[in-house]
Amino acid sequence: MNYKCIVIDDEALAVDVVEDYISKFPNLELIGTFDSPLKAMNTILTQSVDLLFLDINMPDINGISFYENLPVKPKVIFTTAYSDFAVKGFEINAIDYLVKPFSFERFFMAVNKLMAAGINMPISQISSSNFTLNDSQDYIFVKSEYSSIKINLKDIVVLESYKDYVKIHLLNESKPILTLSSIKHYETSLFSKGFVRVHKRHIISIDKIENISRNRVKMKTKEEFIIIGASYKEFFYELVVNKNL
Repeated sequence: MNYKCIVIDDEALAVDVVEDYISKFPNLELIGTFDSPLKAMNTILTQSVDLLFLDINMPDINGISFYENLPVKPKVIFTTAYSDFAVKGFEINAIDYLVKPFSFERFFMAVNKLMAAGINMPISQISSSNFTLNDSQDYIFVKSEYSSIKINLKDIVVLESYKDYVKIHLLNESKPILTLSSIKHYETSLFSKGFVRVHKRHIISIDKIENISRNRVKMKTKEEFIIIGASYKEFFYELVVNKNL
């Protein structure tokens, strides 16, 4: 099932960014982009729109005022360059409030909140340029040298980018498996299986974390700490730490 969404923003570059992010979700269907809320009215009122990505500061009408006065209210994620409206945005039950410029990881987190809002969107259906895992799949096959090796997800501790390869570090194995691939190929497909990217070089198993200290993560079987990259920090702490405090 696809969920129909529209983007309303008077900045063409901002529209392009959101449109690109939306394209990574196979069950998000972009049915229109508009540089003015008023131009979007007919689509909202005559089509089954499930989600708005709505800017706030626009020339003709404030995005929050526009949304409050809609006779039909789809779910909404506000996007803006200003944080002043955050409280007001959540007062009207917005799914999330994204402050520009926002990363794909932050956008992903906002879309993921749709599930809590009653729109069922399995994370495992998010697209990957390499592969996707179904809900019950608990293993992957990787090519290493001349073999295809089956790896149980529960055995993976860290995936590490290494030039044109990925090193897959396993429990109880001193030598990682080396596969010709990009770490980006694993990022979204493994997210729903308890893995999260913490650095441009590392994806880790949340279950294998031993401790977190000063923006570093200590993993089982690995002596050295893994740095949490600045661009991944907010997403990591929101996903792994803050909700469990």
